[in-house]
Amino acid sequence: MAKKKAQHAPTVPLDRWRELYQAAASFQILAPWHWMDDTHIFGINNEHGVRLATVLGGMGEVFGLASYRGGAGANFLLRLRRGEFPPESPGAGFYQEALLVDFVSKKNLRKEDRAIIQELDFQPPIRKPKLFPEFRSYKPGYVPWFIDEAEACLLLDDLRKAVLFGELLRTNLSLYDSRQETEFPFFPASVAEPLTLDQFEWHTILPVPPPADPPIDTHALDLSPLLALPQPPKTAWELTAFYSPFAVNESPRPYFPKVALTVDEATGMILAFHLATINDTMGQTAAGSLIQAIQASGYRPAVIKMDSINLIRALQPLANALGVKLLQAKSLPMAEEGRRSLEALNNQF
Repeated sequence: MAKKKAQHAPTVPLDRWRELYQAAASFQILAPWHWMDDTHIFGINNEHGVRLATVLGGMGEVFGLASYRGGAGANFLLRLRRGEFPPESPGAGFYQEALLVDFVSKKNLRKEDRAIIQELDFQPPIRKPKLFPEFRSYKPGYVPWFIDEAEACLLLDDLRKAVLFGELLRTNLSLYDSRQETEFPFFPASVAEPLTLDQFEWHTILPVPPPADPPIDTHALDLSPLLALPQPPKTAWELTAFYSPFAVNESPRPYFPKVALTVDEATGMILAFHLATINDTMGQTAAGSLIQAIQASGYRPAVIKMDSINLIRALQPLANALGVKLLQAKSLPMAEEGRRSLEALNNQF
């Protein structure tokens, strides 16, 4: 087995870290979560890109700032606000495109964070409770990771702007009252001193469906051995694909591989467990599981049930080539049981 490359935190110049920790300290002193919550979202569009930022802490659990980057980040935030991700959903975090700074006790920091704090000789401005800033990068399918220099510059800009916006909002809490939930105030491209709310421009941002996986290209597959296998009538399988709770530790950054389970509907037996890479789509992952299940079982099913229209559309060319009918189901009890077993196994470690 090939030896996996060790992951290292990206290199960020010490002077940039110093600026970032100072900005986080100013944000911590202001503590805007006392009057702001996750409905007070503001936008920024400058040389660091477009993002929507929101203060964390209204629930009294996690205190900090989340900056959702680009269209993917904004779309995740809007879908989250619409309730498309169930509360406490373990899968929600797999789709985030964001940078996060929150404040935690020193014992909860990684050794890489503690090394930077020691090198800067940084001490939190508030001693009780004594909480240190933690900076993390979130990307779809990846493990939350240390920020790089470009992300440090972005967070520095966002923290400084969050302080300015928080100070303005403290005396203007009715700012959002007449606005739709998809309208957000954006910082002016050039800030004129003193900054006032009149300088902000309101923009409407609507959520869009996530991009569909492309259909499986059957021309690249040799399906003749599978077509030679029998197809018993009334046989039905359940097929699902999702992000694995187990991380793969590869350089430059650990990721959560995509997993697909194919399960016999009648017996609950797992016929195939297919583990894909970060570059494979969910459709490709599901197709790999289906082919693996047919090879392992020695027959083709009559029907395959899935609860994702995205997977059905991606696998339709493959199902047509195999002579298998695809059905959309509201639930996949056998496949979900297999998924829960996998997640429970992960929780034991």
